[in-house]
Amino acid sequence: MTDRIEIRDLLVRAILGINPDERTNRQDVLVNAILHVDVRAAAASDTIVDAVNYSAISHAIITLAQGARYHLVEKLVSEIAWLCLDDDRIAAVTVRVEKPTALRFARSVGVEITRTREERRRHASPVYVSIGSNIDAEHNMPRAVGLLAARCRVEAVSPVYESKPVDGSPQPCYLDAVVRASTTLAPRVFRERVLRPIEAEMGRVRSGDRFAPRTIDLDLLLYGDRVQMDGDLIVPAEEISQYAHVAVPLADLAPALWHPERDETMSSIAARVNGGGLARRNDIVLWPQH
Repeated sequence: MTDRIEIRDLLVRAILGINPDERTNRQDVLVNAILHVDVRAAAASDTIVDAVNYSAISHAIITLAQGARYHLVEKLVSEIAWLCLDDDRIAAVTVRVEKPTALRFARSVGVEITRTREERRRHASPVYVSIGSNIDAEHNMPRAVGLLAARCRVEAVSPVYESKPVDGSPQPCYLDAVVRASTTLAPRVFRERVLRPIEAEMGRVRSGDRFAPRTIDLDLLLYGDRVQMDGDLIVPAEEISQYAHVAVPLADLAPALWHPERDETMSSIAARVNGGGLARRNDIVLWPQH
């Protein structure tokens, strides 16, 4: 039997429901989570590094619930459960989400689920990853896709686009594309165990200059419809609504996909940010690879 950490009556205001007013007006939602953990290591050391950080988990739940725009309580409660299980020390979680104003003659309506560590290991989430290069790009782009396919399930790759550096500096043009894949890893783990090792293997050196030339650049754009801010990890990535070289290939793969935080589709975002500075490279096909 595991020990338990309980988060009780966490109040958030969220877009949640199917009625027109629920799609535009935030309403109170109560979240309760029971984290099944073994607290003996934390009790023995009395240090935070050995403890499940329930404050960080609470903040992540708030960010997810307030940022997302779900129609069903069932969807929100499930996403919160998977979020909690991103911490490998949590063996299982029981989550309850309540809408206090859902029924006129009821105090509240709620959905409660329990998910386990084993279920989390089997739960694959769709991810979208931007891929770019301006150093030997015609060689490095397909190589990066191949390395990514060896580490997760690649499902589709967008057309390749060529563009000038966004900062206007005198360096080679970039080639950019977006990959759709699926993974059972949590967002940060996926970035640190999949994307960053590929960059390192291909000679990418990250520096303080975010616009420096690069052999390869792999960035996590979307992780399902997760809304998460975890230090330097932000999903959805802000670049989606900022740069055409990200928005346009993403819209090629998923034109009708709704942005998790914005009331617009990827095709709408692409049309808004595309200033015509992209050139499609039909001579380069990244997927399928032969």
